[in-house]
Amino acid sequence: MRRLALVAALAWRDLVHEARLFACTATGFAAVLAPLLVLFALKHGVIEGLRETLVQNPRARMVVNTANRGFDQQFLATLAARPDVAFVVPRTRTLNAEARFERPDRAGTVFRAELLATAAGDPLLGAAPAPGPRGIVASASLAARLELAPGMEVTLRAPRGAGASREVLELAMTVASIAPPSAFDRDGAFVALPVLALVDDFTDGLVAPGAEPQDVSAARVFAGFRAHARRLEDVVAIDHALRRGGVDVDTRAGEIAGLLELDRNLGLLFAVIAGLGGAGYLVSLAVGLYANVERKRRDFALMRLIGLSGRDLLLLPAIQATCIAQAGSALAMAVALAVTRAVNAVAAEAASADARAVCILDPAHAAAACAATLAGAILAAAFAGARAARIEPAEGIRDE
Repeated sequence: MRRLALVAALAWRDLVHEARLFACTATGFAAVLAPLLVLFALKHGVIEGLRETLVQNPRARMVVNTANRGFDQQFLATLAARPDVAFVVPRTRTLNAEARFERPDRAGTVFRAELLATAAGDPLLGAAPAPGPRGIVASASLAARLELAPGMEVTLRAPRGAGASREVLELAMTVASIAPPSAFDRDGAFVALPVLALVDDFTDGLVAPGAEPQDVSAARVFAGFRAHARRLEDVVAIDHALRRGGVDVDTRAGEIAGLLELDRNLGLLFAVIAGLGGAGYLVSLAVGLYANVERKRRDFALMRLIGLSGRDLLLLPAIQATCIAQAGSALAMAVALAVTRAVNAVAAEAASADARAVCILDPAHAAAACAATLAGAILAAAFAGARAARIEPAEGIRDE
């Protein structure tokens, strides 16, 4: 450890002795690293902005069948058991998933709305709790039309037939909560599955007008389903799997696949630019350190004469490269942070006040970039270190 401390001290004193050269080399290092950091921050900001736009919309991860057909409980259970599926709920035929809603204190004010089954953990409802057997979660549009608020009573009516044979299923419901505007952009009401199944059976003439919601039979077959993927990336896999199984679905798989491809292409472009720029500078650093060893060959030989080994001299260029890389990385980080703030400030002036940052320099990514440059600098120093280790003590005597 004492010998290592001595070598480190000699390396540092050499850098201080040639402070101008040290500053120029570190500045050159920063001149290469800073633009790469800004470029990566732009790439990361653009992709994260697009991704966040999709993530904030719960319908982006939604998978819905497009044609009514029979889906039994086994199919739905198998779909829900997939590791990339976060939520599954059945759907009835669209013609049977409709009802009229009226506030008891405003008789005659009736609005038609679509019924959607829901359950605990529904991504469309967000933090809103799932409704009970006699509850609804009103869409923002329906809530605005009827001026609904949580806790209010509302009457659900589902008619069937016409003229003298017209019958109406009437259920007293309670507004459990109001769904976020992004959950459903039309007049709609999220209800428990037994309520949706009851309206479906009543419309088909299977139950009487006074029937009550009951637990859904395990043998029941549904006309459709609504599923949600766990991650955006999973939508594409679920879409392809269902289509291979003969189930046509409506998803945003194309948009998500385009985002993922853009991320890969930008990542490849950045890797090529960073690789070429970084490799070029590391070669320059290696040549510079090697030239420094050749220029001070006599000094290295004298170090061997006073007792330092070839292994000690091998470490000296590596320690100097580490110092240069750390100084250059610090300068590059300061420049990159200043540039990203300036870019975000200009973008914010051109957009709305709540616009997302277009240039994001993540601390983890910055630390990884600095670690990579440090490793590259040490690798570049190996060339010069190998030359220094081969210098014999006799070379110092011959030069006297």
